[in-house]
Order: sequence, then C-alpha cells, then structure tokens
Amino acid sequence: MYDHVTPRRRVPPGALAWALAVLLTLAAVVGTVWVLNRDVSDPQSAPGHSPDQGGTASVASPEPSGPSASASPSPSPSEPPAEPTPTVIALQSAASGRCLDVPGGVAADGSALQIYDCTGAAGQQWTASTSGELRTLGSMCLDDPSGGAPSTPVTVWTCHGGANQQWAPQADGTVRNVATGLCLDVSGAGTENETPVIVYDCHAGDNQRWVPL
Repeated sequence: MYDHVTPRRRVPPGALAWALAVLLTLAAVVGTVWVLNRDVSDPQSAPGHSPDQGGTASVASPEPSGPSASASPSPSPSEPPAEPTPTVIALQSAASGRCLDVPGGVAADGSALQIYDCTGAAGQQWTASTSGELRTLGSMCLDDPSGGAPSTPVTVWTCHGGANQQWAPQADGTVRNVATGLCLDVSGAGTENETPVIVYDCHAGDNQRWVPL
C-alpha cells in the first residue's frame, strides 16, 4: 500500500518579492523612528550644541556700556584761596591831626604832597601793597624822588615797583623809605593846611609820626 503524498505548493515568485519589499520598508521605518527618538532625547547630539562644562549652561557676561563702576571720580579742581581785601587807610600827622593829602586829588606824576584836614577824599586814601608800596588814586604810589637828599618833597608817581616807592612803617610811628632810609616828615614841623610833606633824617619827632585811620 502506498501513502498518499500531497504535492508541495510552490510560492509564486511575485509574492516572495512583494513580502521582501514589505520587510525592507518596515525596517526602514523602524530605523528612522529610532534615529528621530535618539536625536530628541539626546540634546548633546544636536548640531551646534556645545557640551556643558559644569552641568549648567555658561552665560557670557555683557560688556559694560558705560564708565567702570570701580573707577574713582576725577577730583574737582580746588579753587585758589581768596586774596585778602586790602585795607584802605588815611595817614594822620601826630603833630597836627591833619592827613597826608594829594592836592586836589590830581593823579599826575610828580604831584607834591601836603597835609590837610582829614576829609576821606580819594587823595587821602592809601592802600599798602604786599611789596610795601602805598597806593592811591588807582595806579599812583607814594614816591621818594630825593635820591637820599633830605628836605626833598615827596610826590606821587605811577607805580613801578622800585625801592624808592617802598615804605616800611616803624614801631615808633615813623614811615621810612626803603631806598633812602629817610622818613616821611612834615616840613618845618608845621601844622597848618597845605604844609608840604618831605623826606628827612629820621628823629621820631611828632612831625614824623603818623597814625593810621
């Protein structure tokens, strides 16, 4: 007796090719999904991303746009000390009580001086400079033109800073010229208005002592 043998069914070649294509397509899809999932879950693999050095992203400090906060401010220029206001005085003769006076208040080189009642007129106002000048009427100075000769009248002259325009008040009340050493003197010890004022050897008499007012 022989067993009945069922003949093996042959798979058509077209069906086999179709199945292989389906498998390849599925494999491609699965691979693409896996790559996409890996890219999303791993930020370090993203293009242009720098790996973190301490687990945190480093942030660059912005450059300061203005002056440095640590820079100390420039010191303000100090103002120069104010010069003291010069003191204006009159010079009163101890002998007569009258004042050293420029006649008529005329500011002219060579005007000879006198004594006159103290009135506060401009020709009786004197200002001592730091160099020892006695200034009046703006730019005029008490001047000893004697060259050392006693009895020479004193005058006013445009200030030039010479030693014959420098005067040194003394403790005894006399006023001595720096250039000649002679003292301011009321001529002949006179006491009347318009008595001339001269320079003379110093003796500290009343007609050579002057009181500032």
